[in-house]
This record gives sequence, C-alpha cells and structure tokens, in this order.
Amino acid sequence: MNPTLLMTPETSRSGASNPVFIMAAKRKHNVSSPPDAFQAPTNNGTPPQETAQDGPAENYPRKRIAIACNVCRFRKTRCDAAKPSCGFCTDLGIECTYRKPTVGDRAKPNDPTPEALVSLERRLCQLEARLDSTHQMVQNSYMLSPNVSNHSELIPSQESVASRRSSMNRNAIEYLSAAPSIGTPVSYDFAYRQTSTEALTARPSLLTFRAPAYIPVESWDYTAEFYDDEILAGEQLCDQFDELLEMPIDLSKRTTRRLQQSFVENFLRWTPIFDQRTCVKAVEHASAGNFSLQDPSTCLTFLLLALGAISEDRSESPDDQAPGLDYLARGCQILERLSLRTGSLTTLQCRVLQASYFKFAIRPMQTWNAITQGARDCMHLLTSRILERMNRSEQEALHRAFWAVSTILHELEATMKMHPIGLRHFHELVPLPQFEEEDSGFYYFLAQISLRKFLTQLLEVVGYHSGRVIYAPVVTKELRKQVREWYDHLPSVVRFPLDATPVFDSRKSFLRGQYVALFVVLGWPSVLKLMEQGEGNGPNPNQETLAVTRDQAQICIKSCCLFLSVADEQLIGRNMGTHFTLYA
Repeated sequence: MNPTLLMTPETSRSGASNPVFIMAAKRKHNVSSPPDAFQAPTNNGTPPQETAQDGPAENYPRKRIAIACNVCRFRKTRCDAAKPSCGFCTDLGIECTYRKPTVGDRAKPNDPTPEALVSLERRLCQLEARLDSTHQMVQNSYMLSPNVSNHSELIPSQESVASRRSSMNRNAIEYLSAAPSIGTPVSYDFAYRQTSTEALTARPSLLTFRAPAYIPVESWDYTAEFYDDEILAGEQLCDQFDELLEMPIDLSKRTTRRLQQSFVENFLRWTPIFDQRTCVKAVEHASAGNFSLQDPSTCLTFLLLALGAISEDRSESPDDQAPGLDYLARGCQILERLSLRTGSLTTLQCRVLQASYFKFAIRPMQTWNAITQGARDCMHLLTSRILERMNRSEQEALHRAFWAVSTILHELEATMKMHPIGLRHFHELVPLPQFEEEDSGFYYFLAQISLRKFLTQLLEVVGYHSGRVIYAPVVTKELRKQVREWYDHLPSVVRFPLDATPVFDSRKSFLRGQYVALFVVLGWPSVLKLMEQGEGNGPNPNQETLAVTRDQAQICIKSCCLFLSVADEQLIGRNMGTHFTLYA
C-alpha cells in the first residue's frame, strides 16, 4: 500500500520538507520495531528492507489519523485535535466527535505515585479484613450440634501466611468449599426454613440458634430430633385412628350439646370462621343421618366435636390419647374422601378445624400439613371464577376462612421457621371479615389478623440480611410508634394492660403476649449491635446513636422479661395461644 494514500493533501504537497515528516524519519533510524512487523513500501514503490528500523515510519500515519476527529478523518484533512471540538468543526458549527482509543493508541501509563501505592495498600488491607470477617461469619453460620462450640477444636483454624495474595486466595477457596460442621448433614440446607432476613444468622428459638462470631455462646440444632419425634407421633396417630374407628363413640345428645358449647366458647370466640347457627345446623344434619353420612357437613360436625373435647382440657382420656381423638378419626376419614373437592367452602372450613385441633394438641408438623392444604385451597379459589359465582354470604365465609388460615400459617412460619407458600401475596386482595352483630370474638379476630400481619412484616424488615444485622434505629423507632398506635386504637373489649397485671381472659392475654413479642423482635438487632461493638468488630458510633441503641436494647430485654411473666396465663390450660407461647 502506498503511504501517500495515508497522508493528508498538505503532507503530500510539502513532501520531505515538512518538519513533522523529518521528525518521523529521524525516529525511523532511532527506534526499533519487531523484526516480523509488516513494512509498507517506500515512496518510489520499491519494497522496504525488513529491518527493525522500518516500523515507526508506517506507524506514523496511523497514529496521526488516530488523533483526528471523525469529520477530519472522513475528509482526510488536517485536524488540530482540539478537545472538545477541533478548529474545523468549530468554524462550521458542527458536532465534533472522536473515536474511542485502541490499545495501540494509548500512551504508556506513568508509574504510580507513592500516594497511590499507599491508598492501594490501605484498600487491600480493608478488603482482606472484610474477607476474613466474612469467612469467620460463614464458619459460625453452619449448624453445630448441641455439644459442639463455635470455638471447638473440631473446626480448623486459619493459618497466617506472609503473602497477602495467597491469604486472600485461600480465604476465597475456603469460603466456596467450606464443609458443614459436625452434626449437620452435608447436603442439608436450612435456608428454606428461614425468613428472608435470616440469611446466615438466625434468631434464637427452641430448635435452632446460629450464634454470631461476636457472641460467646454455643449454637444448637435440635431440628432433626424434632422432626424425628413429629414423624413418629404422626405414625402413632395413624395407628390410633385405625383402632378408634373400630370402637363405639359417644354421640348422645347430652354429650354433643356439651361439646358444642365448649367449641363455641374455646374456638369460635377466638376464630369465628362461621356463626353459631352454622354449628347447630351441621350437628342437626349429621344427627338426622345417624352420623353415618360421608358428606362435608358430617365431617364438619365430627371435627367441631373433637375441638370441643380437646378444648375442655379434661383428663378423662388415657395418657397416650388426646381428648376427642375418636371424633377426629372419623372426621379425618371423611375429609380424606373429600380432598379433591377444592371448591367446597365446607371442606375448607374442615381444614381449618383439623389444623386447629392439631394446634391444640401441640403437633406443629401435623398442623402445618393440614393448614397448608387449606392455604392451597384458598389460593385455588381466589384465582378461579368460583369466587364470582358465590353470593355475598359465601364470599364472607371464604374471607373468614382465608384469614383464619393466614393467622395459623404465619404463626408456624414465625415460630417453627417453616417455609412460606405464598398466601401472604393475597392479603391485599382479600378484604377483612365483616360482622353485623357486636361480639368480642369478632373484635379479637380482627385484632389478631392485624397483629399477625405486623409480626410477619417486622420479620422481613428488622433482623438480618446476608449474615449482617439490619440496624436502623430510625426505622425501628417508626415501627414501634406504629405498634403503639395499633394498641391505642384497640376496642375496649379486647384492650389489655401493658404490664403483667392478670387479665383473667385468655384472648386478651394472648394478644398482650404477641404485642410484647413485637418489641422483642424490634429491639433484638440493637442487642446484637451492642454485643458486636463490645467485641470490637463494628465501627464506633457517635454518642447519640449509641444512646439510642442502648435504649432499644433495654426495651428488648424488658420486653423479654414481661413476656415470660404474662406467658403463665397461656400455659395454665389448652387454648389457641398455647402453641405460640411455647415456641415464641
């Protein structure tokens, strides 16, 4: 290729007299290029010598074109390469643009200054410290067996090395390939039993606790033992069902009337999924058929009788048999036959009663199995056209059943770390229950729904994210204010005292326990923040922030003590709040 094609017209006319061309020629003799570089032909058309000095001559036009703007390159005219606009484009008043530089156009970078090296060294130290902290956090996040401490010799310690690069690589490899600690199955992941804010550090519960590195206590994990017991209890329950179905059952009018009364007092006043007239009609229908029909109404009758028996809290049954189990066996047998009737409201109500019986009996896994089936039925109904074909009373019955399912389901999610199944996505679509008559049970039901929504939302906002405590004093203060506003707007029939004064009302006592638990959840991150700073792991806050943190941590600890004081009322006998009080 002729080099004159790469030169501007001015360069071609000036020839060798051009000073720039003379400088390029000098560089040709002073600067060497790779011997295998491509050489352009000379001006007289003869092939060049394949020497090391021929490279810069052919590089000169390319570099000169590289600094010209796009307009001058297209016109092949001289460009002064002024930024942001060259003289030619400025005179014409047009936009001046330059092509992006290539690797060959970049100038050789200057050596870094000592200040830059110091800054890089400081940033590397910070990254290494963060990586070591993350690695330690991952080590402590694995589930340990109850007899293995975070500082156990079974956990390999990190070896110090001189090279920073090798240390960072080793920590990264250990972070990706670290194996679970003793007592945790290799392929078992507990993340699906956590709320979204419990990524690496869990809140303490009766089952599990993953102690952070700055808390000098042992972690524990009784999850496997818990599920072993629950599975065994389910098998024993199934065997008892087979035996009880062959035995006679007391269906006298006096017994059924007594159990109905107990059901209304101990269940409908807590969870009014239907009114008393529905209860009476179901029993009358079953009695007219001699309790032998296999329809939803008879199933509902057996289940409400079972709930009435277990909520009486009598000690007439054998030690290994829960009260009302004979009624439950017959109700579950019919309900199994009706499992495919997803569009039946009565079947959905039976699911709620079945789960409530297991809740009374403190059988969380059986409660979860029953209530999740009811939750799936609710979601199926709400996403179908069946809802449009329902009359007003049927829609109201569905709304009550939905919120009853929601309160039980989210209680298990919060206390047992069960996985949510998506029911809360329908909270904004389903209106709250509406009641025509004035009754304290209805006010309690509404208060329970709103309080349970508070609890599930707080578990998502305040707590943990990616193994670090979500510490936001301003957010916590605002949430505490909203919780207090909820209490201020409570009707007098369900209002409770804020201290440990006995109320002699199990429903008010249960609401008070959940109310106090909200402040424990809100203050728990502040407690961990103080403990983290006490170990020197976190940054030192200012005095104002430290005072707010101490205040919130103090409220958390006081709320814990208050919850223990008011829990006695819930543990005196069986009621709908016993399970939450035990596992909260």
